[in-house]
Formats: sequence, structure tokens, C-alpha cells
Amino acid sequence: MKGKLTLVITNIIMLALGAVLIVFFDDDRMAELIAVALGVLFLAPSIYSLIMLLFTNVPVEDAMHNPRYNLIPTIGGLSFGLLIVVKASLFVALLKYIFAILLLAGGLYYVFYLLFTRGRVAMPKWYFFLPSLVAIAGVVALVLPIESNPTLFLMTGVSLIALSVTSVVISYSEYVAYRAALKAAKANAEVVSVEVAEVGDNASEQ
Repeated sequence: MKGKLTLVITNIIMLALGAVLIVFFDDDRMAELIAVALGVLFLAPSIYSLIMLLFTNVPVEDAMHNPRYNLIPTIGGLSFGLLIVVKASLFVALLKYIFAILLLAGGLYYVFYLLFTRGRVAMPKWYFFLPSLVAIAGVVALVLPIESNPTLFLMTGVSLIALSVTSVVISYSEYVAYRAALKAAKANAEVVSVEVAEVGDNASEQ
């Protein structure tokens, strides 16, 4: 159940981000807003870790669970997140590399997932179309000029929606296969029970 909830939340986030990037792809402020959002992504877990560091009572000798050993990465995450938020314009040039890696990793993940899943679930070849295009979009993003942010944002928005659609299609295929397997197992169990009952009747008659 937890895995399904995570999948639903991930798809909703990808759809929302994709829609925002498509609608506002030519907005002059979009690059800095995305940089600020990335800074917040670093700040949120660091702030949480800092709160746990200050208010969690763990014995000093318990080195494995002592949050004080997370002090350096926590301070590093806070510092880096604050730097991105305050100086977002300095990180705008890095967005194309971040998006390129995101698209390339996302596309290749689903391509390999489909390859490994085909052994147990029937996956049509056209399922590979969208994730392959997303991976190609990641390569294209790497060679785009830094000043081509509108094209990058539009391409990333479309790719995120494509990944979300791919995820839903794969999940549905796996669900159908799972239901079919359950139905087949139930039918086999009924056949076995009938055969056992017939054997029992024959034995009692003899």
C-alpha cells in the first residue's frame, strides 16, 4: 500500500511540474523560480535533520543512531540550500545539466524496467516509445545552448508528463497481469479441490 501511495504521489508531482513548465516555459522568471525550488528541496530535509539533532535524545555511546553524527551533512545541506535560494541567478546556468540528467535517468530507468519486467508481464513494444524519447530528450538537453531555457523547460515539461503516462500504463499492465494470475490460481485451486473430492468419493465407494 505504501509503494502504491508513493507511486501516486510521484506521478501527481511529475504531472504538476510538467504542466507548470509547459504553461510558463517562456516566463523570464521561471529559471530563477526553479532554482529557488531546488534550494528549498535541499533546505527541507536539512531543517528536519537539524530539528531531530536538537530535540532527539540518543545516548552518546549509540554511535549508529546518534543524530550528532549527521551534523556535517546537515550544515552542508542547509548552507547549499540557502546559497541557492539567496543567489538563485548563479545556478540558472546549471539547470540544463540538472534537467538533462533527470530526463536521461528517468527515460533509461523505465526502458530497463520494461526490459526486466517483460519476463513476467507481457509488455508491448510500443511501451518503450515514450521513455526512449525522454532519454533522447535528456541527451538533446545536454547540447542545448545555456540561453535556450524556454526550449529546455518546454521539453522537460512534456517529458515529465510522458514519464507519468508511462508509469500509469506500466502499473495498469502489472495490475491486469496480477489479477489474471490470481484468477488462474483460483481456477486451478477449484479444479484441484474437485479432483480431491472425486478421489475421496471413489475411495469411500470402494
